[in-house]
Amino acid sequence: MDKTLELNNKRVLLIDDQKPFQVMLQGLLLNLGAKDVQVKTTGEAGITAYIKNPHDILLVDYNLGRGRNGRQVLEELQTRGLMKEHTLFFIITGDNSRPMVLSALELQPDDYLMKPFSQRVLRSRLVRAYKRRMWLKDVFKALTKHDYEACINACQRHIQSNSRYSNYCRKLQIELYNKTGQLDKAETEIKELLEDNSHSWVFLKLAETRLLQNSPEEALNILNHIIKRMPNAIEAHDLKTECYVQQQLLEEALESARDAITLAPFSIERQTKLAHLARGNGDFDIAKQAMNNVLQIARKSVFRNAHHLCNYLRSILDAAENSDTPQQISKYQTEATMELQRARYDEHLLHADISFEDLEAILLSRIDSFNGRLREAQHRLNEVVGESLAKDQPINKDLLPDVIAILLDVGEYEKANKLAAYKDDNLLLDDYTAKILQARVAAAKKQQNSFFKTHKAGTEAYQEASYNRALELFKNAMEIAPMNSGAALNFIQAAVRFIEENPKAARGRLKNECDNCFKVLEGLQLSINHSKRYERLLQQTEELELR
Repeated sequence: MDKTLELNNKRVLLIDDQKPFQVMLQGLLLNLGAKDVQVKTTGEAGITAYIKNPHDILLVDYNLGRGRNGRQVLEELQTRGLMKEHTLFFIITGDNSRPMVLSALELQPDDYLMKPFSQRVLRSRLVRAYKRRMWLKDVFKALTKHDYEACINACQRHIQSNSRYSNYCRKLQIELYNKTGQLDKAETEIKELLEDNSHSWVFLKLAETRLLQNSPEEALNILNHIIKRMPNAIEAHDLKTECYVQQQLLEEALESARDAITLAPFSIERQTKLAHLARGNGDFDIAKQAMNNVLQIARKSVFRNAHHLCNYLRSILDAAENSDTPQQISKYQTEATMELQRARYDEHLLHADISFEDLEAILLSRIDSFNGRLREAQHRLNEVVGESLAKDQPINKDLLPDVIAILLDVGEYEKANKLAAYKDDNLLLDDYTAKILQARVAAAKKQQNSFFKTHKAGTEAYQEASYNRALELFKNAMEIAPMNSGAALNFIQAAVRFIEENPKAARGRLKNECDNCFKVLEGLQLSINHSKRYERLLQQTEELELR
C-alpha cells in the first residue's frame, strides 16, 4: 500500500450489522494489508471496544439496526471527549438521501463512503484521510483538547508554510477566531482571502462574522447569495435563521428554521431552535412536534435523559393551555397522558433521578389544576413534593417547572415565587422550558397581585383587631386563590379571634367556612411553624365549636 499508510500496523474497527458486508469489507482490508480488524455489530458494542483500546481506523455503517447509528457513534465519541487525534472515522452507507447525508457530514467525519465501493476507492480515501490527519497532527491535537489558541497558532504555521492544507487551516482559524470572540482578526483574514479567493466558504465565514458583529442585514444579503448558489448549505440556513432572530423577524426566522430542518433534521440543537421560534410565533403544534423530534433523536444518543421526555410532555401541555376550544384542550391532554404511558419503561427514565410514578403524578396534577380540579391537583402535588416544599428542600430539576406551574394554578403564589427565585447552578432551566415558565408566571401576575393586595389588607385588619373585616378580606383572598394554605390558616385564626371577641355570635356560616379551610389544609405537609399553628387551630376551633 502507499508508503504514507501501512495497514499492517493499524488497528481497524468495523461496525456493521450486516454479515455479508462485514465479510466483504474484511476481505478488502485484508487485501490492503490489514492484519488487525475487529468487527462489532452494534454502535454500543463498537463504542465499548474503542474505549477499551482505541483503534486507528473506524469504518462505521450509518444504519445499525435498533441501537445507535453511525452518526450517533461519532457524536458520542466526540461529545465524551473519547476520540483520539490520530483516529480516522469513516461513515459508510447505502442511503444517499439528502437529510441523512447532510446530518452525518455536519459532525465532520474524516470521510463518507457510499456503498458499493471498490478496493481502489477505499484505498485512495484511506490514504487521503491519513495524509491529512498526519500532516495536521498538531492542529487536530489542539482541537481535540479544545485548546483553541494553540490550534489557531498551529493553523498559522501551516498557512505560513503554504501547506497543501492551508485553505482548511484558514477556514478553521477563522472559525476559531469567531468562536473565541476575536472578530477583528477573523475579518482581517477574510478580507485578505477575498482579494484572490471566491470560494463559497469564505463568504460564509464573512456572513458569520458580520452576524457576530451585530450586522444581520449585511450577513443576510451574503447568505441569500450563497443559498442561491448552494441550496444545500445547511450552515448558511442556520445563520440565516439567526439573522432574522437578531432582527426580531420571528415569522421569517421560523420559515428559515423549517427550511434548515428539511435539509438536516437529525440535530437536537436545530430542532430545539425550531421549537423556540414556533412557540414565539404562537404555533404551539409545530413546537410540540419539534420537541417530539428532539426526544426521538436523543432516545438512542449520548444525550438520552429524562429531560427531553419532560420537555416533550411540557410542550404538549403548553399546546393544550394555549388552545382555543375544549376539544383541542382535551385532545392534547389525552396525547400527553398516552405519551406518558408509552414512556413507562422508556430508557430515558430507567437511569433518571425521577420515577415514572412521580412524573405521572405531576403530569396529572398539571392537567387537574388547569381543568379547575384544584383539590385533586394539590393532593397529587403534595404526594410527590409536599415534604420538600415544607422543608425548603430542592425540587428535582426535571419536575421543577411543572411544580411551579401547579403552585401558580392552585394559588400557592408564595411557594411558587420562592421556587422560581431560587438560584442554583444545578437547577438552571434550558431556554425552552424557561420561556414556558416565564409565560406562566406572566399569565398569573394579575391574579397574583390581586391576591397579595387583598391578603395583605386582611393581615393589616387582623393586626388592628378588626377581625370581622379581616375575615371578609381573607375570604376574598381565598376566592382568588382557593387552595392557598397561608390564607386558609389566616382565615381560621381570624375566625377564632372573632368568636373569642364575640362569644354570642352565630357560628353556622363561620363554621362552614372554617371547615372548607381545613379541607384545603387536610393532608398537606406544612412547615414546622405552620404545622404548629394548624394543630393549635384544630384545638381552638373545636373548643369554640367552629368545626
